[in-house]
Amino acid sequence: MSSLVIAQAMLIGAVAFSLLAVIATIRYRITGEALEVLVLGLVARRVLLTDIEEVHRRGAFVRESWCGLKFWNSVTIRRRSGLLRNFVISPDDPEAFAERLRESARH
Repeated sequence: MSSLVIAQAMLIGAVAFSLLAVIATIRYRITGEALEVLVLGLVARRVLLTDIEEVHRRGAFVRESWCGLKFWNSVTIRRRSGLLRNFVISPDDPEAFAERLRESARH
């Protein structure tokens, strides 16, 4: 094997590892005004609570996905506006998180 092939394989491995490491840092926070998606501790996406139409555990074919490594824990947020109205996240406890989000969006 040439050194170029080895270097390319190492680069691909490093990029894949970095991507997985970043995805593993995705967290979700419900504030008084919005649902926030945090990546590496920084707010990467915000959905206003007033823009939330529905929260459920069913999937959505056309969606904006902010799922972490536990994609099977998906919660779908249907927004009132936007091009992609379905917004999918994957919190650790999807049932409890969905209920907290529903309650927060009602107020």
